[in-house]
Amino acid sequence: MSNLKQTLRAIAIALALAGCLFAGTSWSSPVASMAGGFAGGTFNDFVAGISQALRGNPSIEAVPSPGSVENLNRLRAGELDMAVTFAGDAYLAFNGFDQFDDEEQPRNDIRAIGFLYSAVSQIVTLADSDIATFDNLVGKRIGVGAIGSGTHLSIERLLRQAGILNDVTLVHVSGIAASEDLQAGRIDAYHVLLGTPNATVRHTAATHDIRILDTMAAAIRAGLFDRYPFYSPVVIPSGTYRGVDADIPAFKDAGIWVVRDDLDEQLVYEMTKAVFGPAGVAVMTMVTPLAADMGPSTALRSVAFPLHAGAARYWEEVGLQLPAAAKP
Repeated sequence: MSNLKQTLRAIAIALALAGCLFAGTSWSSPVASMAGGFAGGTFNDFVAGISQALRGNPSIEAVPSPGSVENLNRLRAGELDMAVTFAGDAYLAFNGFDQFDDEEQPRNDIRAIGFLYSAVSQIVTLADSDIATFDNLVGKRIGVGAIGSGTHLSIERLLRQAGILNDVTLVHVSGIAASEDLQAGRIDAYHVLLGTPNATVRHTAATHDIRILDTMAAAIRAGLFDRYPFYSPVVIPSGTYRGVDADIPAFKDAGIWVVRDDLDEQLVYEMTKAVFGPAGVAVMTMVTPLAADMGPSTALRSVAFPLHAGAARYWEEVGLQLPAAAKP
């Protein structure tokens, strides 16, 4: 075969593969809109990592967002193709619970691709503060994240379950801005629901001695794990942040990749394979070390609602048994 024929054949194969990959997609060009979260948050790192792992197939258009709940609302409205969200919020959205309780607009048209990372609740204050325990938050100003973010809603759930929601002042500030407000004395503590370590807490610890509160004991006492079974206990290891030389009991959710249910099955299969395969995880880990937990052994962790059919096909192909709740 001549070089010209070989070249033409290669082009034809590439075009055919591209046609298979994007056939039936709901966008007119090979660009997928994907929302992450606030500046300094972990969601954006994963959007960037997924974009690099996909290598432009499709190209990712990163969409600014305050966080998890807003991402789910915009997916439901058809304004996004996919997003990073918290597993707990996605579970509530799919089932129409809590803030998603809307009989006129059930949000069961979202689907999961897989687990990305563990998102840990961290309440941070300065080491010389009089806030030594969760109960000491009464009467204080707490940075709780943007309205509609998982950071905001997770701490609000705990405060409500503990019976002190009305006894604190919620300040809707997030990320590096929350760190700066704490250092300037505009708030007394802030909460993040992020991977560990993360840029926001590191920002505070770089110039100030910090204290991270034990939220596990408060969560157990308040019945948080019974009311919201997608949360679970976790320990932040000693040394995770500068000056924090003891293990910190806390609770965690999980960051997961979520898409609209009407995305093309072959497209989602190819994306899942590209991102969660060994090469994809290697690329992701270069963007954020938290991606090291990704892969078949953790893929269905915290996924308590249906997978997209394309993702399910890939996970079954690599030998996973899908639990009933995760079946398409």
